[in-house]
Amino acid sequence: MRKMRGIKKIIPYLGLIMIIILFSALTQGSLITFRNLKLIFNQAVVLIIACIGVTFVMSQGSLDLSQGSLLGISGAMAATFAALNTTLSLPMALLTGIAVGLINGSLLAFFKIPSFIITLCVLFILRGLTVIATHSGSIPIPFEMLELDSYQIKVPLLVTIIVIACYFFNYTKIGKSMRAIGSGEVSARYSGVPVERMKILAYLVSGVLCGLCGWLNVVRTGAADSKTGLLFELDILTALVLGGMPLTGGSSAKFHSAIIGGLMLAILSNGMVLVGIKAELQQAVKGVIFLLAVYLSFERESVVLIK
Repeated sequence: MRKMRGIKKIIPYLGLIMIIILFSALTQGSLITFRNLKLIFNQAVVLIIACIGVTFVMSQGSLDLSQGSLLGISGAMAATFAALNTTLSLPMALLTGIAVGLINGSLLAFFKIPSFIITLCVLFILRGLTVIATHSGSIPIPFEMLELDSYQIKVPLLVTIIVIACYFFNYTKIGKSMRAIGSGEVSARYSGVPVERMKILAYLVSGVLCGLCGWLNVVRTGAADSKTGLLFELDILTALVLGGMPLTGGSSAKFHSAIIGGLMLAILSNGMVLVGIKAELQQAVKGVIFLLAVYLSFERESVVLIK
């Protein structure tokens, strides 16, 4: 058993190395050119930040399927208010994320509805609101905001988020409490863990970071679109599972899953584009890889139901 767990720990790292080697060979080195590495970084920033937020949720054995639609509506709010005053765009995106996170967390904590049902319903609601907010089209942002899409901003921002989130997840009572809930909610409650508050906090972190991602995405693309964020929640889930995050959460939940998994999926997506694989087939490939990753990481002995 210990040997199997040891093997599972290194599988994500081996997978990352294998993907880099494979696509480097298939693209004759195009994957690892400086120009393409910058492109991969741009693709990975939003995904890694969103994965970090969902890590807190999944450590409790819960899911957040509203991330894609939240990316869309927070981007729409950022673009809408940017037209009034560019300084309002980021606060509105963050406030949107906070509001949705509080709704998701409160419904889970106080109404005891399974997380996948809550967040799936919220996904549909937010997608509808995004279509309404964008009038089924797109909302451009002021030209001067495009200057914010720079590595001088994104690199320090990503590093800061990783350091702060890693500290709270690995070295504080907050992270330990969330993993305790994933290991056993009843036991955690008897141990003095404020279960309801931790659930709300997890979704709050997930929501605010996704709101930030919505703003980053708008700044990068130059507009908020009604279809922004479609299937983004599945990319997050796939990335985390690829990074070694168990669906059941608990003590096996590791923070590095967000970073390793985000990089793996970004490189995989970029590599498939360079090779010339069609978008439809790319989704099929991701589906097969996700199924394989779940099979390898699923802890059958500890699972009862996704909370």
